[in-house]
Amino acid sequence: MRQMRVLAVSLAVLLAGSSRIGAQATPPGPAAPPPGAVTFTGTVVADGTALPLPYSTVTIDPIGRERFTDQTGTFTYYAVPAGSYRIRVRQLGYIPLDTTMQISERAPTSPVLVMTRIATALAEVQVSAPPRRCIIPEDNGFVDDTELATVLGEVRKNADRERLLRRTYPFEYRMAQSHSTFDLVTLRQSIRFDTMTFRSDDNWKYRKGRVVSDDRNKLFGEVRVMRLPTLADLADRGFLTAHCFKYSGIFHYNGVPTHRIDFAPDSSLVAPDVEGTIFIDSASYLIRRAEFRLTRGGTVKPAILGMRVTTTYREILPNVALFDEIASAQPLGVEAQGGNPSEFRERQQLLSFRFLRGGPPGTDGHKWIPAAGVEADTATVVKGAGAPAVTGPPP
Repeated sequence: MRQMRVLAVSLAVLLAGSSRIGAQATPPGPAAPPPGAVTFTGTVVADGTALPLPYSTVTIDPIGRERFTDQTGTFTYYAVPAGSYRIRVRQLGYIPLDTTMQISERAPTSPVLVMTRIATALAEVQVSAPPRRCIIPEDNGFVDDTELATVLGEVRKNADRERLLRRTYPFEYRMAQSHSTFDLVTLRQSIRFDTMTFRSDDNWKYRKGRVVSDDRNKLFGEVRVMRLPTLADLADRGFLTAHCFKYSGIFHYNGVPTHRIDFAPDSSLVAPDVEGTIFIDSASYLIRRAEFRLTRGGTVKPAILGMRVTTTYREILPNVALFDEIASAQPLGVEAQGGNPSEFRERQQLLSFRFLRGGPPGTDGHKWIPAAGVEADTATVVKGAGAPAVTGPPP
């Protein structure tokens, strides 16, 4: 049976081309402030220590202006009309804060918003403990499991922070990519390399049972594209209510204790979708790793034997993570009579990024920022698609 390669599009890259960098429209100039508008400034601090909480997310409703605090925990909103507003503050590892304030020209407010650390101590799940249920969240995100609710809530905060980064502070980024066909018997592989530039503000969104589609790629021709949910989709109600989640305890990832959550698609779904695992730091609640695996690949023709994608993250700002490396593997089976089973593998490594307009507080929005472990001059080089390289077994 003919095998069609599947390109994994995971958490960063849309190889179909919709997110590649292109002409950027000039943003409209600022509108004139309404009469009676004021500048609203506040500070977010930790309970007990009064230490500032940098890069907390602050939202003013009903205006809906969301942004990060700066390194001192301070936020400023300009031209806020007088009225009553709901202020929402979120920070990893802290209980969400919601409050209502009256803002007016006669009585401007400069609040100090105090956040309380999450007190729940989650222990390792014992082997002898009863099996945990895999729970589908309600529309409001509620799950009837205290430990799962705590960790899933922190996963959603991570997702909200990436969504804020992508939408409010859009950026472009450079990825080094390798694509190889790996012979599982001889351990030989044919590799193609290229480096490409993408934008963060793509408009793809998870749709239940619609993660695989046909497409064309300039390197491989006719392919199937597997568009995995991004981290930001983990805060989306559509994704949450289409999957069940289970807290699986504390696991050590690179020597660091992490909370693990496993998830699977709704059992009634027969189309391809994803299951996977999320690991977040047990101290900071920052996401460290996400694993996605294709489910029900046999329901499409030609069948997809499988797909697994692993994404690791690194901290680019205090309590703000960005994808670092994405690795995927798709079993191809035996493509020719007498041949060996093989895998199609991809690896995508972040080289550098820069914010297109103003970046988050304390960043330069116009300079390329090299990723960790990448030299600055290397990070600015964009290579074209290279010829395939054939290698033997790894040392």
